[in-house]
Amino acid sequence: MSDWQGFAPLNDFTGPLLDNLKRHPKRVVFAEGEDVRVLRVAQRLVEEQACLPMLIGRKDVIRRMAEMNGLSLKLVRVIEPAKSSNLKMFCERYERAEQMLGFGTPINTIEIVSEPVHFAAMMVLYGQADAVVAGNLKRVASVFRAVSKYRQHPVPTKPLFAVSILVIEEFKRKFGGTGIYFLADTGVTAAPTVENMAYYAVEVGKMARHMLGKPVRVSMLSASTNGSVPEVAADKTRAATVLAQSVIAQECLNTDITVEGEIQIDAALSADAYSVRVKPSSIRQPSDVWVYPTLDAADISKKLICMMPSVQNYGLILGGLLIPVAQLPRLTDEDRIFGTALVVANEAIKFHHLYPEGVAPAY
Repeated sequence: MSDWQGFAPLNDFTGPLLDNLKRHPKRVVFAEGEDVRVLRVAQRLVEEQACLPMLIGRKDVIRRMAEMNGLSLKLVRVIEPAKSSNLKMFCERYERAEQMLGFGTPINTIEIVSEPVHFAAMMVLYGQADAVVAGNLKRVASVFRAVSKYRQHPVPTKPLFAVSILVIEEFKRKFGGTGIYFLADTGVTAAPTVENMAYYAVEVGKMARHMLGKPVRVSMLSASTNGSVPEVAADKTRAATVLAQSVIAQECLNTDITVEGEIQIDAALSADAYSVRVKPSSIRQPSDVWVYPTLDAADISKKLICMMPSVQNYGLILGGLLIPVAQLPRLTDEDRIFGTALVVANEAIKFHHLYPEGVAPAY
């Protein structure tokens, strides 16, 4: 067994995810497999008996990289899309889907389907894998473009969105709770609408509920709490809160997910701040899910928090898709790749429970 240098110890979030996967192993496709960081993660996933890694890339390059770094490819499958026996089938189905969606027959089908992220997504769509991890060698926009074809709801009110999951031990010590926070949207829509924010609140609330195994609280964040700062344009956040609450009630999830807002971040975290700003003498656990009013606010907040020592950041986990997909930054490390793979593999376990109708009719 390896000593896993370069990996952080398992924490209150990744430990249970790993234990769950040891009972229900899943097949995770790494779309950019020609990366020594991915090879280290793949070896650990195999040795932990959590996942069967599938790496997309050139076999000779990956094998040489593994040999040079003393890494094992045991039970690791390497796939070259252009040489795959599935390429013809994937191309035919992709063309048929495009025609059914009214886009006509694409002229460069082989080029599109052979692209690693597209190919990885097709593998999951057709049951040959369970989840996709991508982005460690690509720009964010290229991953989003590829997976956007596999949206669950092709409507503006339910767009693709991104979730960052932070483990913040300092907050756990100071405020109580789990110290695990789900942040949305941290990567896609610059100025979400009321409907977008409500959608994020409900869907990320479901994700957090299943990942944490407990009822969760969602905070719709603002620079104002219940109109405390009249100068702040918080009408959108208040309206999104009401809409999310109505959806939660319609889906009979009131005992599982509580949505509150508009609320300031200190009141969302601190029982003392909450008792001053919202409800005197209230005893309350910190919020598990934070929904931001703009992408600017989300990005600045997340990056500032992640500069704190010992904060662990997993994702981006992409929501609103037919399949579990994670998009990583190019500056990621092995620990983040490993934790993110655990998240999307666990999403694959729960995916059909969360989205029982998550099937693309066109495919």
